Amino acid sequence: MKRLYWTFVAMMVAFVCALVIFGSRVGRGNDAAYSMHDSVALGQLKRRPLNLPTVSSGERCPVSHGSHDSVPRVDYIFCSGCFWYGKGPVFMALAWSDQSTDEARFRLDKIPYDENAYRAKTPWVSKAEYAGPILIRGQLLNGSREKLRFSGGEKLSDGLELQAPARERDDASRWSFWPTSMFVPSAGCYGVQIDTPDTTDVIIFEAIGGR
Repeated sequence: MKRLYWTFVAMMVAFVCALVIFGSRVGRGNDAAYSMHDSVALGQLKRRPLNLPTVSSGERCPVSHGSHDSVPRVDYIFCSGCFWYGKGPVFMALAWSDQSTDEARFRLDKIPYDENAYRAKTPWVSKAEYAGPILIRGQLLNGSREKLRFSGGEKLSDGLELQAPARERDDASRWSFWPTSMFVPSAGCYGVQIDTPDTTDVIIFEAIGGR
């Protein structure tokens, strides 16, 4: 009788282990499928042309206006009390702005100069319900049309690639947050284009002062 009991226990343990292994493989398969889908979607975003306005020399920079109500004021989002720019689901803040006005404008004087550009700390967020790739690109709107560069870590590129939800997010009700740097070549009027599979948003800011 005892032998039958322990045989039954061993069979149940083996059955549970098999379920765990199968479940983990299914999970990895789904992750791979999602990764492949997002990779294809990101490739499509990269082929989407930049559609930024041209600002003539001497023309006033048509800066975007931000809002204090777009992004929740929570402790896990740096600069959550700042003005945020964008129509969503992705928003950016200009952390070096003095926040005295909702206009997207900031001075370069106190921003660190690195890699032949001003390295401006720039936080990005996306809504909690948004999942998918995000591509961010930008350039000077007058003169040379020089590109902005971005860094979300060690890599420096003229296209910032983000994936929502953010890897660090451990609560599905939270917004995704990414601390990045935007490398601004010089003073001028700049446009930033934010692309997701279903949206394209443009933010215009002005950098003043500097060298």
